[in-house]
Amino acid sequence: MDPGYFKLSLDGTKLSDNEEYHSLIGSLLYLATNSRPDIAACVGILSRKISHPSDVDWTESQRIIRYLVHTMDYKLKLGKAEEKFELVGYSDADWAGDSSDRRSCSGYVFRIGGATVSWSSRKQSCVATSTMEAEYVALSEASHEVVWLRSLLKELNEEQVKPTVVFEDNRSCLDFVALDQHKKRTKHIDTRYHYTRELSASGVIELRYCPSEEMVADVLTKPLGATKVKKFAMELGLIGGADEGDKA
Repeated sequence: MDPGYFKLSLDGTKLSDNEEYHSLIGSLLYLATNSRPDIAACVGILSRKISHPSDVDWTESQRIIRYLVHTMDYKLKLGKAEEKFELVGYSDADWAGDSSDRRSCSGYVFRIGGATVSWSSRKQSCVATSTMEAEYVALSEASHEVVWLRSLLKELNEEQVKPTVVFEDNRSCLDFVALDQHKKRTKHIDTRYHYTRELSASGVIELRYCPSEEMVADVLTKPLGATKVKKFAMELGLIGGADEGDKA
């Protein structure tokens, strides 16, 4: 997807027939939800235009199709037997990325034993007034997923004894969680997003800093260039036949 999509979409011409676009986006959403986290952000963005798609949206949907054609042998790799069966997460946000309403997009990824098992790319329900706030909201959403996954693993007799490590690339956000302080610029943040603090204080999660260039959840927050998409797809565990041959 073109990284400049949001600007391009402002000049798009509305499609006369939406039916084919609806059908295509529905199919892409199925793929993005079940087996292709690398297209989740782009498909999610295009799904927002489902009621009034433009020629720009159609062009971008065809770009995704071409990408899938070239990567149709991609599949999610399972972790190796020798890898630790520990739940690890990554949380990120794209601040005010959507120029239509300036809402941010949250993205998270969770892996167990080196295998990607859960991911999400979702537009936030509030308008964040800073990068830190957008990251904090995203972290709250990821925290809810941590609790659910830990509960599921416990039922499967794989209880996570240690805190679940969640990586975050915004130091201000990490400080905000750790210091548990309310300042003038942050006191407006809804209390429902403070769930992360509770989980951190109780030892359910352990937040750690991750450099932005290593933040795999970045691909779930906004359109990226081809090089970054390929890099993060590999880090998500998406491999093709050629990649498997190289590792054999």
